[in-house]
Amino acid sequence: MGKHTRSEHTLELLLVSAAEQFATHGFAKATLADVSHAAGVTKGALFFHFPTKDALADAVQLRGLELVEQTLARLRADETSCLQVIVDVTHTLNRLLREDLFLRASVRITRELPRTGATDGGRAHDFYLAWLSRLWPLVDEACRNGELPPGRSVPARTVVTAAVSGVETLVWIGLPPPDVEKWLSHLWQLAYAGTPRRIRTTPARPEATRVRGESPAGHS
Repeated sequence: MGKHTRSEHTLELLLVSAAEQFATHGFAKATLADVSHAAGVTKGALFFHFPTKDALADAVQLRGLELVEQTLARLRADETSCLQVIVDVTHTLNRLLREDLFLRASVRITRELPRTGATDGGRAHDFYLAWLSRLWPLVDEACRNGELPPGRSVPARTVVTAAVSGVETLVWIGLPPPDVEKWLSHLWQLAYAGTPRRIRTTPARPEATRVRGESPAGHS
């Protein structure tokens, strides 16, 4: 293994270990010593890549941000309706918050180290900002292309905010995936009542929100 390849391998070990520590113990209780020990990497190697715990947390949240980008790109490639994409993103989030280590870590970091303001250099990759800053423009686009009646942009943004924060909270308290699916479906039925285009409010496929190994849930 070449020097560059070894460095990349070490970096990945550290990121996975850090995500596990942050997701399990939170930012405050996770220590750099625990991260390096779990990764099987020396402290010197850890500090070579990440001089502080803040830098490590930023890198973990950046990985979570990459997942946001990939998710949105995939769903937009398969669907022309902005409102449908928003629904599908929230159902996908229900699954990813249970399955993806980096996303779970990003939530815990955001909970413990929230942004203190939009102009004061707060955390750049915060969980809520990552998702909402990409979903709100879809609401505006839906208004422009006639999917939403005039004047519905601000109320629709409010519902999107409630959906993202609601899914995260419901997953956090341990509500089973099918129950979160039903909650989302009811929320979107209320939000999209009276819109010109018919929007599917349930997951696109049972597998879309089902955790690996879980039996399919029934849908209305």
